[in-house]
Amino acid sequence: MNGKLCFIYIIVIGFITLIISCSPKANYKVLSTIFDGVPNPYALDSIRIADSISKSDSTYLQQILEAAVKNLYVYHPPYQEKECATCHDQNVMGKLLQPEPGLCYQCHNDFAQIYMFIHGPVSSGFCTECHSPHMAENEKLLLRTGQGLCLYCHQSEQVFKNESHSGIEDTNCTDCHNPHAGYDNYFLN
Repeated sequence: MNGKLCFIYIIVIGFITLIISCSPKANYKVLSTIFDGVPNPYALDSIRIADSISKSDSTYLQQILEAAVKNLYVYHPPYQEKECATCHDQNVMGKLLQPEPGLCYQCHNDFAQIYMFIHGPVSSGFCTECHSPHMAENEKLLLRTGQGLCLYCHQSEQVFKNESHSGIEDTNCTDCHNPHAGYDNYFLN
């Protein structure tokens, strides 16, 4: 009996050794089935990868990885151009030149000058509750997408009990509502 278990163990070890010599994709599939916590080599953690490139690595490799990172994210132009002083006090790390939304209105529209009704986070100057100030995986630097953007603050039970919202399913809230402001108190487009 002991000999059979040892033989099976050797076969398994031999199989794993064979797999390891094969493609990384096969390695991950087999090893993650057998063992917990095997890191997925195809889950691109682009920032970690880009940050781990040492100066001794080839310039070509660095350019390839930087291009991959750039294609994964949407960048705020001053951040992308490394113009940190556009928004930040260069003498105090991380300190903004002025508070939101005034800082944002240096380049972006002041919605209070255009619309009669202003969405609460906008009027309170909380632009970064919805938008990343540097980079995001979503267009318009949004931190969340779809209904998740609005339902992060608004209670879904309250939203969906409104008869106007019956049957909307997965419709984006912004298909009907301006997320910043509007000419009526429902910010309808």
